Amino acid sequence: MVNRSWGMRLLIAAAILSAWIEYSPSPASASIDPQITKMPIVDNFPRIRLDLLSPTIDAGNVKSIWNYNTKLILTPLQTPAIGADGTVYLGVNYYIIFGAQGALTAVSSQGKKWEYLPPTSLLMAAPVLGPDGTLYAASGNITYAEGELAALNPDGTRKWAVGTGAIYSKPAVGPDGTVYIAVNDGTLHALNPSDGKEKWTSKIGFTLTVYLTTGKDGTIYLSNNTDTFYAIKPNGSIKWTYQAGGIIKTASAVGPDGTIYFGAADNKLYALLPDGTKLWDASLGGNPSAPAIGADGTIYVSTSDQNLSAFWPDKTLKWKTTFRKAITAPIVGPNGTLHLLSADGMVHGLNPSDGSTQWRHDIGTPTEITPPAIGADGTVYTVEPIDANMNLFALRVPIDGITLNKTSLNLKTNESENLSVKLSPENAPNQKVVWKSSNEGVATVDNTGKVFALSSGKATISVKSEDGGKIATCEVVVESPAGAIEVVSVNVSPEALSLTASQSGNLTASVLPANATNHKVIWGSSNSDIAQVNESGQVMGLSPGTAVISAKTIDGGYSATSQITVLKGTTAQGSAPFTDTNGHWANKEIAKAYELHLVNGYPDFTFRPDGSVTRAEFVVMLMNALKPEVQGTELAFQDKSEIAVWAEKAIRQTVQLGIVSGYPDGTFRPGANITHAEMATIVSKTSGIPLDSSMRTGFTDDADIPDWARGAVSAAERNGIIIVGGKTSGSFAPQALSTRAEAAAWLVNMLRIQAKG
Repeated sequence: MVNRSWGMRLLIAAAILSAWIEYSPSPASASIDPQITKMPIVDNFPRIRLDLLSPTIDAGNVKSIWNYNTKLILTPLQTPAIGADGTVYLGVNYYIIFGAQGALTAVSSQGKKWEYLPPTSLLMAAPVLGPDGTLYAASGNITYAEGELAALNPDGTRKWAVGTGAIYSKPAVGPDGTVYIAVNDGTLHALNPSDGKEKWTSKIGFTLTVYLTTGKDGTIYLSNNTDTFYAIKPNGSIKWTYQAGGIIKTASAVGPDGTIYFGAADNKLYALLPDGTKLWDASLGGNPSAPAIGADGTIYVSTSDQNLSAFWPDKTLKWKTTFRKAITAPIVGPNGTLHLLSADGMVHGLNPSDGSTQWRHDIGTPTEITPPAIGADGTVYTVEPIDANMNLFALRVPIDGITLNKTSLNLKTNESENLSVKLSPENAPNQKVVWKSSNEGVATVDNTGKVFALSSGKATISVKSEDGGKIATCEVVVESPAGAIEVVSVNVSPEALSLTASQSGNLTASVLPANATNHKVIWGSSNSDIAQVNESGQVMGLSPGTAVISAKTIDGGYSATSQITVLKGTTAQGSAPFTDTNGHWANKEIAKAYELHLVNGYPDFTFRPDGSVTRAEFVVMLMNALKPEVQGTELAFQDKSEIAVWAEKAIRQTVQLGIVSGYPDGTFRPGANITHAEMATIVSKTSGIPLDSSMRTGFTDDADIPDWARGAVSAAERNGIIIVGGKTSGSFAPQALSTRAEAAAWLVNMLRIQAKG
C-alpha cells in the first residue's frame, strides 16, 4: 500500500464520495402532466397516503431475519449483489492507516464467509453476478488512474483479472455470459467470461460513470451522462442512437416486449421501441430514477419530488404514491411486491396493484440511501451507512401457516384427486412447497398436489413450505374396487442365486392368491453396484459381492427377497454389461466410463447410447469423474423440488465448485438437455486446459459456434476431447443435443488430459 498524507486521504475520500454520488440513481418519484395520461378517480387514488406520513412506526408483517454490521466504512458501493443461495456480496471502501482500501465481502445469515481485497486499492462500482455464479468486481487507484476487472469464483478466489484502466461503472453481463465494462477513456470492452480475454472493444466516447444494460437479444444499451442513448450490437458496432431532451443519469430497463425505458434530466420517462423509435415520453415532476419493470409490463419510476408512479405500457398512469422523504429507485420482488428505501430509513413493501403499503420497517436514518436488493426467495436486503458504520438488514415476510383444502381422502385404486395448499400470509414472497407421500406403493403425489391411488392401504400426503418448513397433511385411504381380490402375500424364487460378473439370471415373483386383482410388484436391489434388477425380475451381476433383490406388491405392500451372490468373473476387457452397445462407435469409451463408475445403464440393462443427456445426468457423470471431496452447497434454485434425489448431491457439488449454475431466472432445469456447445464449455473448463476465444476450429461449421463457447470448443478439439457421432472432424453442430455416448467419451478423454497434467 502506498503511504499517503492526510490531505491525500481526504482527497481520496472526496473523490470516491463524488464518484459514488455520481453513480447513485437519484432518489425520486413522479408528478404526471394530466394532458398526457389518464388520471385515476381522486376518491380511489389519494395523492398522499396517510400511512406514509407516519413512517416512524413499523407496519405490516415483515420480519428482520438477520443483520450484519461492519465498521470503518468510507462509503458503500450501491446495491449489493445476491447469489442464488442467498449469499450477499457487499462492495465497500473503508479507512485504513494512511489511506483507504476496498473490500468485497460475502455475507450470509451465519456471518462473513470471505473477503476479497483488490490489489488496486479501491472498489469503483457495485459487484455484479454472472449467470454461472461468477462475481465481477471493478477496482482502481484514483491517484494513478489504474483499474482492473476481477472475476471471482463463488468461494472468493480469483478466476481471472484484466487490467482495464480507470473504471467508475458497474459491469454488465449479456445473455451469453459476455462481460461488458466501460473504461473512463471512452472504451467499451467485451470480455470472454471464461478467461477475461478481449472479444472486442468499441470507442464510444465517455468519461466517468456509464450505465450499462443488456437485452435478451444481446443488445447493449448505454447511457453516459450526456443526452445520447446508445444501442450497441453484440459485435460492438452501434445499432442506433437516440437523443433525449436532457442528460441521462440512470440505467435503462427492458420490458417483456423489448421496449426500452429510461429517465432523463428533463424530468421525462422515455419509452423506445427496439429499433430506436420513440414510442412515447411522459413528463414527470422531478428527476427520475432508473425504472423497474413488473411481470405484467408495468413501469415503475420514482422521482426527486418524492413520488412513485406506475405506468401501463401504453403510457396510461396506473397509480401514483407520494412520500414525505426522498426515495430510492423501486425494485420488483419475485411476487411483484415493490420495494424501496426512503431517506428517513424506512424500507417499504408496496402493493403493485395500487401502491398501497403492505409493510414497512425502520432501519434507522442512513447517511445515504441506496435501492434495496431482492433475493430469489423474496428476502429484501438493504444497507444503512451511518458515519463510520454500516448495517446490512435481511427482511422478509415469513410463512407462518399452511393448510390443505382436505385433511382426508378416500379413493379407489386408479382414482386421482387434486389437493390445493394455502400459505399464509398471502403477501409472503416465497410460496414454494414440496409434496411427499409416506407410502408410494399406496398413493403418490406430484409437485402440483395431484394424488394418484395405486393400491389398497393408507398413506399420508404431506406438503412442506420451503420458507419456515411448515407442514400440512392429508390422510389417504385407498380401497380396492368392489369385487376386487386383494393380495395377501408374495414369494420370490429362487430364494438365492449365484452369478458371475456380467452374467444375468431371472427371478420370479408369485403373488397370492393366484386370482388376486393386482399382481404388479416393484423390484429393487439393496446394492446396485453389485447387482441390478429390471422391472421384469431379470438380474444382472456387476461386481463381486452379495446383494438382496426384493419384490414388493403394489397392492398391500407385501415383500419377499432373494439373496444374490456375484462371483469374480467374466467381464471381458473393453466391454460393458449393456445389451445395446456392441458395435457402437463409442463401445470402448462407454466400457471405460462404466469401469471408472462414471456412467450406469437403465433398469432394462440398456445404455441407450444415442439418447440425449439431461443437465442432471451430465452433472452426475461429471462428479463421478472428478470425485470431489466437497459436500456441496445448499441449493437455492426455484425448481429444486424437481431435482431427483440421485442428482442432488452432484448438483450441490458443482455449484460449490463453480462449474455450473442455474439460469438467470433462478432455475436449474435438471431435465433440460445439454448441447454440444454447452458440454464442450463445461468439459474444457473442468479439464483446466487453457482457452483462447480467438482460435478457429477445424470444424466445417466453425462460423456457427457461438463466441462464448469458441475458446472451449477450440481447446477441446486441439486436445482430442471432442467426438461428435464417432467423428473428430466435420460438423460440430454446436446447438445439437449431446448424446449419452458422446458424454461418456468426452469425460473419458477429459480424464486422460487431466492425467497428463
